[in-house]
Amino acid sequence: MRALRGIGSALLGLGVALVGCATGSSDTSNPGVGGGTSLGGSGGGTQNQCFPPEQDCGGICVNPYSDPNHCGACDTTCAGGEVCSQGKCGADCAGGLSACGDACVDLESDLANCGSCGNICAAGEVCTQGKCGSECLGGTVQCTSSGTGGKCADLSVDPQNCGQCGVVCANGEVCSQGKCGVVCGGGSTNCGGKCVDTSLDPQNCGSCGQACASGEACQTGACGLVCSGGLTKCGSKCADTTKDPANCGTCGNACPSGQSCVSGSCQIVCSGGTLNCGGSCIDPQIDPNHCGTCTTVCTTGLSCVSGACTLVCPTGQTKCGSACFDTKVDANNCGSCGNKCPTGQVCQASACTLVCPTGQTKCGNACFDTKTDPQHCGSCTTVCSASQTCQNSACVSNCNPTTNIALTATPSSSGGGTTANQVGPEKMNDGFLEASCATNKFHWINASDTPGTAYIQYDWASTVTVKRISLDTTQASSTTCTSAGRTLAGGTIQYWSGSTWVTSGTVSGQTNDWSYTFPTAVTTTRIRIYGAHATNTTGQQSNPVIFEWQVYSC
Repeated sequence: MRALRGIGSALLGLGVALVGCATGSSDTSNPGVGGGTSLGGSGGGTQNQCFPPEQDCGGICVNPYSDPNHCGACDTTCAGGEVCSQGKCGADCAGGLSACGDACVDLESDLANCGSCGNICAAGEVCTQGKCGSECLGGTVQCTSSGTGGKCADLSVDPQNCGQCGVVCANGEVCSQGKCGVVCGGGSTNCGGKCVDTSLDPQNCGSCGQACASGEACQTGACGLVCSGGLTKCGSKCADTTKDPANCGTCGNACPSGQSCVSGSCQIVCSGGTLNCGGSCIDPQIDPNHCGTCTTVCTTGLSCVSGACTLVCPTGQTKCGSACFDTKVDANNCGSCGNKCPTGQVCQASACTLVCPTGQTKCGNACFDTKTDPQHCGSCTTVCSASQTCQNSACVSNCNPTTNIALTATPSSSGGGTTANQVGPEKMNDGFLEASCATNKFHWINASDTPGTAYIQYDWASTVTVKRISLDTTQASSTTCTSAGRTLAGGTIQYWSGSTWVTSGTVSGQTNDWSYTFPTAVTTTRIRIYGAHATNTTGQQSNPVIFEWQVYSC
């Protein structure tokens, strides 16, 4: 048995020595970081840097609190059948520790004996509250720095991880309330380099090394079987279940990592002005999903500024009301909020500017096509006369007696033949006369042989000069392409003044093609023959036919 203990002790020393080499801690000028009261002296030889509560014995780091070969001091060997508990040889383990072989271990945190002897946690796991798992419970934090080997550490008192993982207190220092120092604070006592509460610690009950017997708990510095004063006996510990993260509410209910025990309930305790919203600490001053309160969510486009949802415009844009605009180019907020550019203008470089489309020229505050506009022909100041049109930027006479300007008009009528039946109004100015009626039909209108409300009409997109019209209709007795008696016998000739229809003259009694000359040429955009009617001399005497209606400027 002693030979086995010797081998185990040697392996333990070798492992600690390797850890020391890996972290650059084998400086022989520093004779170990033990701090506080030492249970024994060095066994001689080269000293390694050992992490509390271990110490250097013959060149290896050992734990004098549990090593049966160095129990209490280097080379102090326990007798056969004895174990080393709290630095003393005896028949049983004390202070809440359990005997595994000839060693006393803490089944709550020992990676090689987690919950029970020989239960080794898998790689990457920790032993917390006697169970292998992926995270530390009960207010401890998983640290993989030197000396811990993945141990769940209490950062408030662990000299190897003081305040945060990897922070090792210097030789002679202890970790108290998360800070390294030469003395323990908060009423705790330095026991073997670790600050403990001797009023509650079952391994140091009343004084360092005074371990309670199995089944006893430590309360007010005395070992006993029953806890009082509102404390609850949890194993060998008298715990305040209202605030103990390892026994929160009930014994063994350990709070997850990052939570504290508040009034017997595991909770996230937020600090620094943050709020606990749904299990996460958030800053209500800047969080758009919890702005000012946990339940206030800023709508799309708003940011959380000083706890209020606020519109924050991106660089280059200006806040106008409840939206952001680029006042350099926005026509409704040009240069400043609410400055709207007039119709036809755009916003360029924060100023309203008229920009003409391709093919047009800016004349004053409007755009014109100077190639065809008679008021701006070739230039902004050139105006064509009433008898001229603008063609290719030049004013030319439009009074050509052979030019049929009806071909550029839009035809309509009061009703009759339809486009679907190939006898719609467009047949009046398609360029085909009666001679082509077999292949290119005519237009007819609903009208009797007396003047009524029937009409035919032409509209132009711009003003034209009209002097003469010519009607190609059917001969009264002809049955070519239609029946007899469908001649357009006449009607009232009118033109549009811009606000009303003006009568120029009246035609009636026609039995074949006819024409009408205006007494004075008129400038207009519309003409019509109102009260159009059929001949009353023969045949059908209704629904007159128009093969072609021609219009001339002179």
